Amino acid sequence: MGRRSINTTKSGKYMNPTDQARKEARKRELKKNKKQRMMVRTAVLKGKDPLKLLEEMEFIDQMEFNPMEAPKLNEKVLKDKRKKLHETFMRVFRLYEKENPDYAKELFKANTDYEKKRERLQVHYEQVKVAERVQLNEIPLPDMPAESEQLSAFPIPGDIPLPQKGILKKISAYRKVYKHTSFLHLNLVIGQLGLMHVQFEQGY
Repeated sequence: MGRRSINTTKSGKYMNPTDQARKEARKRELKKNKKQRMMVRTAVLKGKDPLKLLEEMEFIDQMEFNPMEAPKLNEKVLKDKRKKLHETFMRVFRLYEKENPDYAKELFKANTDYEKKRERLQVHYEQVKVAERVQLNEIPLPDMPAESEQLSAFPIPGDIPLPQKGILKKISAYRKVYKHTSFLHLNLVIGQLGLMHVQFEQGY
């Protein structure tokens, strides 16, 4: 199907010259308004900081994937906000791809780093949630290590008698001399006491 003639209406009726001129003016006006809207959108996109958009998306991800605290907003609301921010970022990125390719490369790298951080955050969140659902009795215990052949070849008896005295305790070489000296000293003391008793009875 080709373009419809401006001299006829949608139903195929012929249009008078006044309506044709009005239609042409309307068409030019719409085209002009479209250019103005595109200029306004470009100016708005240039006014947005793409790195700031990434920071806002990171903040939303931290709220969504926080295992310790439930998000204050609904999950659907968070996803919609992140989707809109990401779409805005991509429009800004495509704009700079045409006007400033070097800056567009930096934005591409920043977006890649953001996606990696978001993936790690999501994996950590899922691991914590799985760990919370696991019961302690469901965790398998490790197997006992098998005894080596070298140790099993030499059986160790279980009834080994313990020593009664310390094996490191040494007997002093002066023990007998000390005991003999103490015995003599005791005899001398007893003898002196007996002599004093006899002298006391005799009146000395």
